[in-house]
Amino acid sequence: MPVTSQTVAVGTSVGEVSGPSIRSQFVYLQDGDLDGDTVVYVGGDDVTTSTGVKLSKTNTTVFQTNADDSLYAICSAAGGSVRVVNVQ
Repeated sequence: MPVTSQTVAVGTSVGEVSGPSIRSQFVYLQDGDLDGDTVVYVGGDDVTTSTGVKLSKTNTTVFQTNADDSLYAICSAAGGSVRVVNVQ
């Protein structure tokens, strides 16, 4: 079972935080700005700060994605980040 982890920079434009894979996977996400004022939201490629799922700074949000699915994020300000662990 391959496991990868990374920190992805997120700004005020939508960016991909977890891309397609060969098979379905679990994606664990956490707001990487643990003690800052920025807020990160995730969703599809049309995610906004009004429509996305807000990531916690202290808990992990888990998504199960299919092989060709991607997750995207946007931040309330420049300089945010998302901690990502993919488990296939």
